[in-house]
Amino acid sequence: MSRFPSLQIHPGRSLGFLILGASLHDVLSRLKAQPHLYPTIDVSYSPTQPLVAPVILDLPANGFRLRFDGPDQRLRLIEILDFGKTQLSYKNIDLVKLPEENTTTAAGSSQHGPIFRHVYNRLMGPTFPGEYLAPDDTTDKYTGLYVLSYPGIAFTFSLQHSAWSPDADFVSLLSSTAAAPAKSLAIFNGASWHEARKDLFTRPCPHPRSLALSTKGKEYQPDEIELAIIFGGGVVELSRRSSSPFRIILGETTPQDLVAELGPPDAIYRKNDHRLSIHKPRRREPRASHGSYGASPAKSEDFLDTDHSSAHTTTDDSDAEEDTDQRDDDPSQSTAKCFYNYFHHGFDIFISYPSGPSPQFPNANTLAHPPTTNRALDRLVATKVILHGNVPGSYPFNRHRRSQWMIDPDAASTSNILDSETSFTTLSNELRNVWKGSYGSNHAEKATQNAIVLDRDWGDSPGSSYEVLEGWEDGEQTQKRGSSTQEGSGSGTTQIFGFPGMLFEVLKNDVQQTRKEKPEFVLHDGPPFANGPLHIGHALNKILKDITCRFQLALGKRIKFVPGWDCHGLPIEIKAVEQANERTTSHDVSADPIQIREAAESLATDAIAKQKASFRQWGIMADWKNPWKTMDANFELRQLEVFSTMVKKGLINRKFKPVHWSPSSRTALAEAEVEYREDHKSTAAYVKYPMEFRVDDQVSTIGLVIWTTTPWTLPANKAIAVNTNLEYWHIKSRKHGHVVIAKGALPGAKEYLGEGYEVIQMIHGRYLAKREYFDPIELKHFRKKAKPRPILHADFVSPSTGTGLVHIAPGHGMDDYHLCLKHGIAAFTPVDDAGCFSNLVLLRGRHDALNGKPVLGQGVEAVLELFDSVGALVKRHVFVHKYPYDWRTKQPLIIRATEQWFADVGQIQAEALESLSAVKFVPETGKDRLMSFVTNRKEWCISRQRAWGVPIPALYHTSSGKAILTAESVDHIITQIKSLGIAAWWSDEDTDPGWVAPSIRAQYPNSVYRRGSDTMDVWFDSGTSWTQMTKDGNSAPADVYLEGTDQHRGWFQSSLLTYIAQHDHQTQAPFKKLITHGFVLDSAGRKMSKSIGNVISPDEIIGGTLLPVGKDKKHEAMGADALRLWVAMSDYTSDVRVSLAVLQNVHIQLKKYRNTFKFTLGVLRDFEGPMMMKPETLQSAHRMALLQLGHTFRLVHTYYSEGNYSKALSEINRYVVKDLSGSYIESVRDVLYLDQGKVRRQAQFTMLIIHQCLQTMLGPITPLLIEEVWDHSPAYVTVHYPHPLQIVWADHQRGLDLFHDARLALDMPTLSKALAAVNAAQESARSKDLMGSGVSCYVLLQVQACDGEGSDVLSCFGRYRSELAMMFAVSAVELDGKGVSPAHGWAGEWMASEEFDVKAVKVIAHVHKPSQAKCIRCWRFLAPPDAPKDAALCDRCDTVIKQLTLKSPELFESVPQAAAAG
Repeated sequence: MSRFPSLQIHPGRSLGFLILGASLHDVLSRLKAQPHLYPTIDVSYSPTQPLVAPVILDLPANGFRLRFDGPDQRLRLIEILDFGKTQLSYKNIDLVKLPEENTTTAAGSSQHGPIFRHVYNRLMGPTFPGEYLAPDDTTDKYTGLYVLSYPGIAFTFSLQHSAWSPDADFVSLLSSTAAAPAKSLAIFNGASWHEARKDLFTRPCPHPRSLALSTKGKEYQPDEIELAIIFGGGVVELSRRSSSPFRIILGETTPQDLVAELGPPDAIYRKNDHRLSIHKPRRREPRASHGSYGASPAKSEDFLDTDHSSAHTTTDDSDAEEDTDQRDDDPSQSTAKCFYNYFHHGFDIFISYPSGPSPQFPNANTLAHPPTTNRALDRLVATKVILHGNVPGSYPFNRHRRSQWMIDPDAASTSNILDSETSFTTLSNELRNVWKGSYGSNHAEKATQNAIVLDRDWGDSPGSSYEVLEGWEDGEQTQKRGSSTQEGSGSGTTQIFGFPGMLFEVLKNDVQQTRKEKPEFVLHDGPPFANGPLHIGHALNKILKDITCRFQLALGKRIKFVPGWDCHGLPIEIKAVEQANERTTSHDVSADPIQIREAAESLATDAIAKQKASFRQWGIMADWKNPWKTMDANFELRQLEVFSTMVKKGLINRKFKPVHWSPSSRTALAEAEVEYREDHKSTAAYVKYPMEFRVDDQVSTIGLVIWTTTPWTLPANKAIAVNTNLEYWHIKSRKHGHVVIAKGALPGAKEYLGEGYEVIQMIHGRYLAKREYFDPIELKHFRKKAKPRPILHADFVSPSTGTGLVHIAPGHGMDDYHLCLKHGIAAFTPVDDAGCFSNLVLLRGRHDALNGKPVLGQGVEAVLELFDSVGALVKRHVFVHKYPYDWRTKQPLIIRATEQWFADVGQIQAEALESLSAVKFVPETGKDRLMSFVTNRKEWCISRQRAWGVPIPALYHTSSGKAILTAESVDHIITQIKSLGIAAWWSDEDTDPGWVAPSIRAQYPNSVYRRGSDTMDVWFDSGTSWTQMTKDGNSAPADVYLEGTDQHRGWFQSSLLTYIAQHDHQTQAPFKKLITHGFVLDSAGRKMSKSIGNVISPDEIIGGTLLPVGKDKKHEAMGADALRLWVAMSDYTSDVRVSLAVLQNVHIQLKKYRNTFKFTLGVLRDFEGPMMMKPETLQSAHRMALLQLGHTFRLVHTYYSEGNYSKALSEINRYVVKDLSGSYIESVRDVLYLDQGKVRRQAQFTMLIIHQCLQTMLGPITPLLIEEVWDHSPAYVTVHYPHPLQIVWADHQRGLDLFHDARLALDMPTLSKALAAVNAAQESARSKDLMGSGVSCYVLLQVQACDGEGSDVLSCFGRYRSELAMMFAVSAVELDGKGVSPAHGWAGEWMASEEFDVKAVKVIAHVHKPSQAKCIRCWRFLAPPDAPKDAALCDRCDTVIKQLTLKSPELFESVPQAAAAG
């Protein structure tokens, strides 16, 4: 059964809990609450007409799709697209019985729906004839669609067009074999599909929007709001579904009234709740001239910068910090203010004490709508109504139900209806006309509207008001920036516009156009195979790509990263056939190419869905809605067009020549599909071939001894090669007689001859090259018919291995083939596709014993027995050597001559090599590696003997077998495929003349041609994926290709060659930068292997199951960021290791980041500005922290730019551990916890900058953590700053540059050395149990030499004398040098010292016992020494206690005497 719950179908009403008429918000809320049942939810909509086109909600994992109307966002149509994903029932009868989940058939693998008889006879019963939809091409071989409709439900069946007739009985027709099972199902409201589809998205819905109201047995829910009518003057009338209207009067309606009429709110948000960020005002602080520490830096590109008058901004002379102290409202009022959120009604209502009255519309009928007078100022009332437009594409889309509203035309005196479907351009022009006469001048109008926007506060815009979140602009009417309506701030893709008593937050549909003007960064995805779950190598690859893209995004670029999948090829086909054969026992699926392709496509589709889910779980940012797949029709057509271009350029030809052949796969392989094993064992043999030779003036037979590691190729022998530059020796052995071997091979002759030998004479290679020899078996059994064979010269012959004589079989070796081709000797291959001897071997003599034997098994033994039977076998032995294997099946290959299609890449080799000169390689060694592969490849075997792939568009004469592949024939076939679909290549009759170009048919009218069955090499498929990269309609090179180092001989090479072949006289590669990474190894440096048992899956890292269990006996999940962190910390330019020790380090780092952010969030919890502080107002410790941050920020930027992510992460770690946690946090902890006012705000402001910059630095690596931090950020941060994953890196850098202090930068090395010495001295004292925390000591810095350089060092310390205690996190710091003496004197009880040098000046840091008492509040030893122990307060804490006592006396029941005095 499906892993998803069974759903009941109710025609005209629902599918399970999905009820027609339900709101998009309600449906999404229910679906998102059950991610285990609905793992993938894709929402799509029209970006230019968001309220016109339907909103489509896809659930691919569940097999159905939902369509909502645009204006009201209510469910109108439920479509079942895949009956194999979810068990569907009607009146408890299954539509299709799904297999059990634990069977070999995976849930959801079936693509077929119920058959017609099941629907007609068992489920729905009789109905009227339906509607037939003919295919675009109405030839007999195509199928149309028959729509069988019932009230509220319709089924779609595929029907062969040739069987269709308007007069035919539809029951008989759909019951015949011409009809396929149901392809889809639709649930709708209406009597029939034919009638319902006319007004499907506009007719009234019979069911409520709320799922709760639609479900029987639920508790009472308040009536639904259908429309909000705005009358002005603070009056909003809510029209309800069945009840009488309810009026909200701002300033009068109480929370109790709301609850009585609307029910309790779905949520209540109070003022300091960070979740209020979507309602929070965008406070208009003075914007800095540079940097990001003014207002919303990332938004400055999208929003008009209004002219801030002095009435609304603080000037440079004002004290921004003092101003923030006066911002707080009366605490009692502040805590009472809140939002009543009515998600399911589509609006929020702000509750507060009454503010100013809401303005009436000019010329409004005050008698019909009199202004409110009953405004009690001492009670909480509704003062603001926020109506949610819920426009697709806006930031808070789907948070609420869409609210429909209109402005009462009588109240506003407008000629047109102004409502939620009106574009803002029209609406704003109308409202401007309404209010035009109310302003004294244009300046007054702009000033008023400007003030409304600028003064917008959390519920405090002038007077009571209505706010409409997310209106929308019509794409054809969008005004340019700076148009008639004043622009304000906004959120994401929205902006705020103001009118008296009304605010509109409008979706700007021209934002995307603005983004397109940004520089584009293209990372082209190297496709993974769609054949199974992802492994750790995939994680390394995709996460590296994501880090690269996210950093480029942070540079302000528009990212184009479209994921791809390689869907064809042998692995997928083999796996698909195995699974299909397991499901059926009636026939072998592998014999039917159509069934193979269907099974393979289903397998690939399922694998893609699962892989996509994993990629998204890892936080990979990509265009997931528009991936490219090599099995997509559009991709296949572009690939064929590239092939056509290569045909026209003469680069494609057919040859009978040796290729790597896989008996296990029964197909030819390219070099990129071959891997080599070093431990292959072969049965090697020394064999002698007879040659007539004069010995002792008599003609005799002498043996030419050859050595071969492939004895099975001996029946295909055509020649023997020697080197004419070598000397050969004629020797005599008792057992083997007269034989010839090369002089250089004599030292090993005794071993393989098995005895000593006698040297007869030297024979020069030039003499042998003119002679002939015989096959020993032919000579023995067919002496008179035996044909002599030539001895040829070859440069590749060497005595270093073997005997210096080489057996030549042109059908089984490339060197052999080229040598024989030169001498006109044809290749011969007596081996079939399965790697067995064929019946051709019978022509070679007494070889009947060989026929049918596998050449890599019994065939070898049989061949050696034949040679031994005629005395030609000298010796056999086992030889361990490097040997080619099929990289997919892991089985050995053979070299075998077959007719294959080849790409003559030698013709474009020069251009390909030249193009690489402009490519940047990371690491640089990749350039030589790729150039070596390109240089050594002259031909590329591109044909494969498989069914699952893109066909090679060749035709063959049925009689002669001659192939036809011309530009005209290929273009005609491409045209046919565009029309019929690529599946028709296999489904049509083999000799269908429609596939033959008209000119060929006219020239050869009596000839019959069949289509070929070969498909293209999968490297040709993925190699043409650059066709998916288009700019202005043309293919353009990508900025980056990033793959494993094995792709130098694979995808990198095939992409380069096809790209160069396609573009005339082009010397530009398809990539500007090529990055390669190594393989993933275990802790011992071994490759991951199931047989070894060292495989680590990404899920194990994410789930933390590899780590030891915690105290609760459970594993602590690390999350996807742990996987990403492991990738980032690895030097990917070489092989990467993963082990328990590595993962534990990852876990520690991730915890460190989380704890750091917990601290910064805690610091910022109550921070409410200012957004900017002048550098000179900050204490030195803060400025030093910002200097350190700036240095780290620049360095991390450099490492990211270089792609050196491990160094970037290492620098971030160093900063967090040393500069931040180890230094700055320690120095300001006391200030943050115990200080008040300016001093504390300085530390908070500095911590805010660190918090933001640290998020930006970590964003590309740990985006999920950053998202979590953002979700928990205080409202002030989320309102005034952009999302950290959207901020432009340079904005932070400009902001940090503002705080660069040249003097402090020069002094920092000295101060850092002093801090290190103090820490060392403290550790020495702690080791002796002399002290505890840092504040339990004083520090004395003693400068030994105080002249010249020594004076400079002392002056450096003196400049920061009052702040050194804070920097060093101690109670006090004193100086001792020329003219300077310590104020506190020496305690004398204990002391620890550490010496250091600064500019050759000796300085000693003394740590000693404090001379004063410990403050009970801050624990610093700065209280009077004679103060009572339980009442000792330092001066600072004494002042703070007094202030708090006066401000909040109820907090202090008992106050220490020291605080009470005064």
